[in-house]
Amino acid sequence: MMNTKWLAASFLTVSVLLFGACGNENSSGGSEGEAEGGNGTEDQVNLIAATQLDSESAFAAGFEKFKEVVEEESDGSVTVEVHTNGDLGGNEDELVQNLETGSVDLVAAAPGFMAQSVQEVDFFSMPYLFESRDHWESVIDGEVGDTLTNEIESNTSFDVLGYWTAGVRNYYGAEPIETPSDLDGMSLRTQDSPVVTNTWEALGAQPTSVAWDEMYQALQNNVVDAAENDFTNIYLASHHEVASNISLTQHDYTTRLFFTSDQVMDQLSESQQEAVMTAAEEATQTERETDQELAEESKAAMEEAGVEINKVEQEAFFEQTEEVRENAAESLDLVEEYEQVVEMKEN
Repeated sequence: MMNTKWLAASFLTVSVLLFGACGNENSSGGSEGEAEGGNGTEDQVNLIAATQLDSESAFAAGFEKFKEVVEEESDGSVTVEVHTNGDLGGNEDELVQNLETGSVDLVAAAPGFMAQSVQEVDFFSMPYLFESRDHWESVIDGEVGDTLTNEIESNTSFDVLGYWTAGVRNYYGAEPIETPSDLDGMSLRTQDSPVVTNTWEALGAQPTSVAWDEMYQALQNNVVDAAENDFTNIYLASHHEVASNISLTQHDYTTRLFFTSDQVMDQLSESQQEAVMTAAEEATQTERETDQELAEESKAAMEEAGVEINKVEQEAFFEQTEEVRENAAESLDLVEEYEQVVEMKEN
């Protein structure tokens, strides 16, 4: 059974930030000086970690692991404060902009928020790109993930620290669906991404943009017929109260980018950078494991509350959107990478 605090927290769309400034007198939590408990030669650095999600979220768990490991690995010369529940901002777009201007140290965000700078990253937004969590991990942690990391780091001032997840997205609404034809003419709240919009249009739906914090009322008042998201987001936002059917389209094994900036890394010593990379690796593993645990708990809680969860003809959805993925891969100049992903799926 989930704890009361976790159940009560409001859950906004997956958007996460770590705020702060490294090693200068204007830092939110740190200033130049010798590290306490360290080797006495490195500047003390304090990083502020912040997320609009609650303290029991997968992102919060990842940040707590990052704090634990980086403080240990750096002998205390790098410290971290973790702020949750939107204490330091709840708008992902705004906070990613803060990273670019130097007032944020580290961010975990959806690919769409970086696509304006590096369009190739929208590759990870393709619905039905991955067939399972194992397939997603093999791609994201392999050559294709490395290729996208290089594109980002070559064309921006960002440094990718790892790939996180925000669950597996499914359709949900007042009525269930089983085949693509069930979506004909249906208004569906979707993410704001060209490849996502094109996918749902190919399935016959009418993609609609609605702010996440307005979604409960939009579903309740039939402003939109349905939406799509992962179990944890649906549950914590209480959307299951006004949309009691979830259909397992499993169209998106989500990718979230955990990244920092050159400005942050350049202010760290070599050993501090190594500590950050070690912490980022362990934080990534913790975030993924926690996300899976929360998804299972959320699904069980919604079923107990009377939500109906049904299977769909996934192959029909996949086939009807294949052209969208092929066109997107071509427009992003990532045809070879797309073919690699398909081959890994077949193996």
